[in-house]
Amino acid sequence: MLTALGAVAGVVFIARSTSLSSTQRTYYVSAHGDDRADGRSTARPWRTLDRISAQILRPGDRVLLAGGELFAGQLRVDSEDAGDREQPVVIASYGSGQAILEVSNQPVVEVYNTGGVTIQDLVVDGRSSGSVDGISVYNDLPERRRLVGVTIERVDVSGCKNGLAIGSAAHASGFDDVSVRDSSFHDNLIAGLATYGPDFDADAPVYANSNVNVSGVTAYRNTGDPTAVVNTGNGIVLGSVETGRVDRSTAYGNGTRSSAQEGPIGIWTYDSTGVVIENNLSYGNRSSGADGGGFGLDLNVSDSVLQYNLSYDNDGSGLLLYGVASNRAHARNVVRFNISSNDSRRGEFHGGISVLGGLAGGAQSGGIVGDQIYQNTVVMASGVDGFLPPVVRISDALDGVVFRNNIFISLGAGPLLISVNSTDKGAMLWGNNYFGASDQSKIVWEGTEFESLSGWRAATGQEILVEESVGSDVDPELMDPVSPTDVTAADQITSAVGFLFRPGSPMIGAGLPLAGMDPGTLDYFGVPLAANRIDNGASHFSEE
Repeated sequence: MLTALGAVAGVVFIARSTSLSSTQRTYYVSAHGDDRADGRSTARPWRTLDRISAQILRPGDRVLLAGGELFAGQLRVDSEDAGDREQPVVIASYGSGQAILEVSNQPVVEVYNTGGVTIQDLVVDGRSSGSVDGISVYNDLPERRRLVGVTIERVDVSGCKNGLAIGSAAHASGFDDVSVRDSSFHDNLIAGLATYGPDFDADAPVYANSNVNVSGVTAYRNTGDPTAVVNTGNGIVLGSVETGRVDRSTAYGNGTRSSAQEGPIGIWTYDSTGVVIENNLSYGNRSSGADGGGFGLDLNVSDSVLQYNLSYDNDGSGLLLYGVASNRAHARNVVRFNISSNDSRRGEFHGGISVLGGLAGGAQSGGIVGDQIYQNTVVMASGVDGFLPPVVRISDALDGVVFRNNIFISLGAGPLLISVNSTDKGAMLWGNNYFGASDQSKIVWEGTEFESLSGWRAATGQEILVEESVGSDVDPELMDPVSPTDVTAADQITSAVGFLFRPGSPMIGAGLPLAGMDPGTLDYFGVPLAANRIDNGASHFSEE
């Protein structure tokens, strides 16, 4: 699989190295305890979160809260505590079930200016107030000092502002070696899970967080704030990350109350480099404002990968690439082996794939630079209320963007492709399949409608490679390319079998060589790719 790495000079990583195994301690907390006790056994537990916060926790210490019991207040781990990723302080539950932490006017768990902390097996209940984050991991140390080692696993967080927020608002002093896994973040206001950092400087990019891994996370019904004018209602968001990964995760039903003219999206990244988003599911995300999409590589994202994902029934784009013309920071990303089905349910702006470079202007216009979009399958039916969204939309400042070997299908009467105000030769399309089930499905290129692939090819020079006509408009003969329903991460693959080829499909072996691209080793379904044959789309035909 294709991965991407980066480096930022001048970042200091802070991690203690100690050997204190002989002095590691376990503290117990129960609603029936007593803060005057020593807390060292289940027979003598402490009673409150405040008592834990008052204790200096050494590397290797454990804090265990009684399962099934309710705790209020705040559990705070700060610069006096922890600090060793090899021997983390562990905060977890004991006994039967998970401890329940009730949020009031501050995050119920706060990790502040320290690393070497593991939080696991807890329920965080914000009582639907949405006023503060559920779990906050925050660093405001000066001089770009990243703190090392934060793990959050098997938690359930709901009713908060952000379910989990990790980052820094100043100095780019965030966190390194962050793992969030096997957790649920739902019914929050702004986002299920979000990392963030200071404002991005395209001329001198720095990233607050590094080596961030999100796996097996479900983010759902994070509603968005209807009064906000900025992006709210997201599922999983990686912001200000240098090297990260989101895999085996699901986002659905987010953004239902969002009305801002930006966002939200199920799973996406911004102001980041070297992020891989793969093997995920995003569906049914909504917005009455701008997006409500499935997946996104947004502003200032570079050297990142979106692959092996399934998106369907979202209000906005299934796969969104977005940049601004004022810089060239969105660059060199790869989008491959994804399936988008019946996205862009609301309106006619978004495509199943949207590549939007911001408003162009001047010789130094940036926008989207050098992105490669290949081996995807995008299917579009008619939208709600009679809308006819395009299968693909490209617009504005683009530079060296390549579409190759994709399958684009319009099952309604919507356009197969729309290009609006795009930079001349900013996008190059080679070897793609454009199939319209209706005679009304056209290609709309800078205001001109083309009823045939050949007419568009002759007028624009697209789908011509080394003076040879490439691309096709035949039926790709997929098994049953309709939007899946009620999919879970466990059946992401089997639910998409309708996008496999029928035997004899004209797409088998129709793909062009992927010159200058990493062809990968597997298709969307995990089928090994043949060395001597390239098929179009996200599927590789196999007789087995």
